[in-house]
Amino acid sequence: MSRNEILKIAISFLFIFLISGCTVKPIADAESIGGDDLNSINEVPDANITKDDSFESVEFETEDGYKIVGNFWKGNEKAVVLLHQFQTNKDTYLNLGKKLNDANFTVIAIDFRGHGESVWKNGEKIPYANFSDADFVKMILDVKAVKKFLLQEGHTLYAIVGASIGANTALNYADLDTGVKKVVLLSPGMEYKGIQTESSAKSVDANVLIIASEEDTYSYGSSKALDEFIKNSEFRGLRNVGHGTQIFTGTRQEDRIVDWLLG
Repeated sequence: MSRNEILKIAISFLFIFLISGCTVKPIADAESIGGDDLNSINEVPDANITKDDSFESVEFETEDGYKIVGNFWKGNEKAVVLLHQFQTNKDTYLNLGKKLNDANFTVIAIDFRGHGESVWKNGEKIPYANFSDADFVKMILDVKAVKKFLLQEGHTLYAIVGASIGANTALNYADLDTGVKKVVLLSPGMEYKGIQTESSAKSVDANVLIIASEEDTYSYGSSKALDEFIKNSEFRGLRNVGHGTQIFTGTRQEDRIVDWLLG
């Protein structure tokens, strides 16, 4: 074997060694356990969560004439109401609704007025695209109608989980109804679509869990401010998990919410 051939073989081996030695596995985004711990590594989420179709579809009217449609899981006396974020619908809570019902809660996830199937008011179709800020503020009437429905079915409105605009509405309703004992706020804001939260935060009696992701800067900053205002609150700061119910994807936050509501 010539000197040049030996040199070529040696260079080939060196190249293969360098390539294999430089291969690095990507690091997963971080999700906190709670509080301001933003440096922990993601836990492995439940691998085989399946969506549930055991709920029944229900409908009822608000005092101003909107027909509200909901997914309803029957459980014990204590009911949890699930309020979706802007431009989504009740089905974003199918997994959480089943998990809460498996924990024996009665659960109802509604389509807010103007969203999903809840677009009819006094026989006229009015989607959210036609809403003013004042119309969004009236979403609180949808929650009021949910409570009336639950009472008729023999259940007590125990807790509310809300995402984004649903979080703002949940906090404002809980401030008016002292029967609500627990509230979960996913990515709330100090103000969104005219729905302001500072006043309610300063006077609400319910225990409140606030969850927001650091890169979602407006909601994260609002969440920390609300945590300061609310007398009985807990703040969970996360990272790289998105806004509202996006927080559920690839995390165990649904399970943690169930545990917190059971506690």
